Order: sequence, then C-alpha cells, then structure tokens
Amino acid sequence: MIALEGSFQDQEGRAVVILDKKPFDSDSIAAEVVQGGGMELDFENAEYASYHMELPSRINRLTCSVICPATDKHIAKYSKEELQVLHETPEVYESITRPYVEREELGGRIAWVHNIIDGSKEADRVLFHDPDPETGFKMLPDMKWDQLSIDSLYCLVFIVNRTGLLSLRSLSTEHLPLLRNILHKGSEELQRRYGVLPSQLRVYLHYQPTFYHLHVHFTHLLAEAPGTEAGRAHLLSDVIDNISLYPDYYQKKTMTFAIRSTLGLCKELTKATAS
Repeated sequence: MIALEGSFQDQEGRAVVILDKKPFDSDSIAAEVVQGGGMELDFENAEYASYHMELPSRINRLTCSVICPATDKHIAKYSKEELQVLHETPEVYESITRPYVEREELGGRIAWVHNIIDGSKEADRVLFHDPDPETGFKMLPDMKWDQLSIDSLYCLVFIVNRTGLLSLRSLSTEHLPLLRNILHKGSEELQRRYGVLPSQLRVYLHYQPTFYHLHVHFTHLLAEAPGTEAGRAHLLSDVIDNISLYPDYYQKKTMTFAIRSTLGLCKELTKATAS
C-alpha cells in the first residue's frame, strides 16, 4: 500500500489517495509462472533462485481509495512517522482523553458514520442490518477490501441505535448483549454470505480507535489488515470475557497503546504524563 497527499482541481481542500495492491488470484498467477512470461533471472544459488517478473495488468490491478477533503488526522494516519507507547490510567482518561475526544473528535469528524447509520449514504453497501433498538448494528465492507478475494475479507460493524459509546472505555455489563449479538450474528452472516467459518475470523476493536463511534472489525485471518498488532487490537471475545469477569474492567484498567506522535491526543497525553 502507498498513500499520496495532494489536491484535485475541481475540489477544495487536501486529498489523500490510497493505492493498494489487489490480492493475487492463485490460478491466474500459477498459469503465468508455468508459462514463464516476463521472468528475468536476478540470481541463483543451489536450490534458491530470484527472478524479476512482469505481470499482465489484468492480474496486477490496484484498489484506489480517495479521502477529500482530508483532515490533519487523515494526513497523519497515512503518513510515515514515529509511534509512541503510552499508558493511560483511568484518571488520565477522564481528565485528558475523554475531554479531548468530546471536544475534537465528534460532530463533523464522524458525520460520515452518521450518514451510514441513518441510511443517507452507502445504503447499497450494507451487508447486514440488525435493527434491534438495543443490540442492533450495520455491517459494511471496509474500503480496503475489494469484495472479491475472500482471504482479504475486511468488514466493519457500526453500532446503530446506542449513543455515547465512544470506545472500549465506554463498555460495561449493560453492553454485553450488544457485543455478543455482534460477534454471533456478524460471524454468522459472513459464513452464510462468503463461506468463512467463525474460526477463520479475527474480530476485534482498536484502542485508541481511528474514529470515536464504537465499531468492530471483522477480518479474515489471512488478511494483511493494518492495526492487528499488540498495542492496538483487542479481540472482541476477550473484551466480552473481561467485562463478564469484572463489570467495570475498562473503566478501571490502565490502557497501553501505540499512537502516532503527531496526533493532538498524543501531544496532550505526553504533556500530562511529563507534568
């Protein structure tokens, strides 16, 4: 994947263009390798050899995603920069993180999420909708997935009818039916629609999340999805177990996470820790 920053002549503001290689189709690639087309030897040593190979465009396509206008946070998300590991105590969350999120990350920043929830945008992309007022959600394919390669499956679940759920920190015992419903019905739908078994799925939440409206990631275990590393991803099954054991687990836990150094939240947390 490569991300480019620029602008379009007919649109105001900055733009981010993300180019991502579509997954190879094994049958097509195998045929090209067998034919040996466009292969140029780089080196060989005993049983090992390396070749440069050019593939036809029909099996070497890209996915192009565009964000315009792009905010500073969008730019930071796709820029190469340093990360820091921070430790957020419950006290720091209440005094620094939560006020920052409520001041800087809501409103217009998540207008696109509300457009999905109310059905005014992307209604044709909804894979599954549970309208239950307490446990309902919508599932959509992530922009990074081409919806062709099952091994690259990546979907997002958006909470529909519950307000005020920003992140893991918002969750407690009362939300267990919602979380269990997402895990069960989300996995069930992906198996019905794509034949992916629940045991082949990685279902998780991010902390800190990219945007602050509770959402859950469903990815195939073979998918090279960003943000699945320690210090970012929390398996939904573990979240459910933690809350089942301790109802206020995420209100009392010190959360450790990696965060981009240039983000406003990182700067405020670093300043608070230093003082």
